[in-house]
Amino acid sequence: MEQKMKDLLAGAWEGKYAVPAICVSNMESVLACFQAARAARSPVIIQSAWSEMEPQMITYADLAGLIRCFGARFAEVPFAIHLDHGMSEEECMGALAGGFSSIMYDGSAGSYEDNVTVTRRLRRAAGAGGTLEAEVGRVGGAEGGGGDFEIVKSDPEQLRDFLEKTGADAIAVSIGNFHGSHGVHKGAPKLDFELLARLHDVCGVPLVLHGASGIPEADVRRAVTMGICKVNYYTQLYNVYMDCVRDNCGETMEECMGRATRVLAGEIEKLMDMCGSAGKA
Repeated sequence: MEQKMKDLLAGAWEGKYAVPAICVSNMESVLACFQAARAARSPVIIQSAWSEMEPQMITYADLAGLIRCFGARFAEVPFAIHLDHGMSEEECMGALAGGFSSIMYDGSAGSYEDNVTVTRRLRRAAGAGGTLEAEVGRVGGAEGGGGDFEIVKSDPEQLRDFLEKTGADAIAVSIGNFHGSHGVHKGAPKLDFELLARLHDVCGVPLVLHGASGIPEADVRRAVTMGICKVNYYTQLYNVYMDCVRDNCGETMEECMGRATRVLAGEIEKLMDMCGSAGKA
């Protein structure tokens, strides 16, 4: 059953767990999300960025329709449809027009003032039925088709000001995490838990951990106890999926993609257990 992302996150905030947010861009990855969620009895956030959809010639409306089609088949699974890393106001408005009920505006590469201004406008555009995620500070690595950004850690006082001015529903924090950890940087990210505690103290909304691939399991579990309610995954799942495709490329297309879908679902199910969302549906 489709739900507002902010309702899924409110349940996670209250229950002290996180909902995995899985990046998808085709039928197999969407199906794997629902298979994993049903097996784990977990809610799931199914998300994609324009930079992931555009190379496959998929529109916002195409993907939203596909997700809702599988949602009818897996009616017991609580899910939300989310735009990950809308890099411009236009991308975010396009996702809303295409049927996404939740959007993330990533204004972290621009000025703080512009981030506030655009986030505030998009919060109004999303309306009472929508959810708006924003970013304070800047998560490192490469994301959304952009360059390789250096980490700018989130500032608690700036976060307080940002929330007062924008009314954002969820905040992606920068605490040492970075995107694309298996290709952009060497070594596992080192999370600043002292900073996370301070951010949680000033923030009355759910916090989001981007770039979770490569973060040690114990650190993810600890972060979830400290206000992280949504954990984003792409690189780790992409690697598992593509490894299976390469191992089975001598089979028929149907057999190869079927195996990759099952492997991907199994990996997502592990993440649901790690985030504490298993059994919460």
